[in-house]
Amino acid sequence: MNSNDLIDFVKAAMPYLEEVPTVQILKFMSVIQKPKGTKLFSEGKRHSNFYFIIKGAAKSYYLKEGKEICLWFAFENETLGSIMTYNGMPSNETIELLEDAELVCYQSDVLRKLAKENLAVSNLTHKMLEEHALFLEYRLHQLLFISGKERYENLVESAPEVFQRVSLTDIASYLGVSRETLSRIRNQG
Repeated sequence: MNSNDLIDFVKAAMPYLEEVPTVQILKFMSVIQKPKGTKLFSEGKRHSNFYFIIKGAAKSYYLKEGKEICLWFAFENETLGSIMTYNGMPSNETIELLEDAELVCYQSDVLRKLAKENLAVSNLTHKMLEEHALFLEYRLHQLLFISGKERYENLVESAPEVFQRVSLTDIASYLGVSRETLSRIRNQG
């Protein structure tokens, strides 16, 4: 993907970037390829990038007593990152690729610097953080107030591709149920 393709892709995926000058976009973005299993973020470590998925899939998880607790999945045209690492702190989560991936890599420090200098870049970071906060609020509500069966039904309706691209173990973890409970829920549907 050349510079013009990158700019066209990013602007199509994020229409709110229209005001950002091309030269500034290229300062903090590049396209990279990473294989399945790559850990883009590791719990307890600092990271200097955010990512946008062109092609591929990823999961975010915490480790609890050696067991992965899945927080979310991401697919094409979604952002991968951690607010902790954006602020220069160690990540609380691990983000791992579930498939070979092509990614747009954002350099967080350059993005933060440009956000101080350019209103359009500031709006971009605001929009990214706002989308993440809305997702987290939705996710928290699901986990606290909706049954495992309802979470499963919501996932089937909102993201059916998950069932072709993510292991049932990870899906069960994301839903907050055991693998056996997930099998029972699936058999009832």
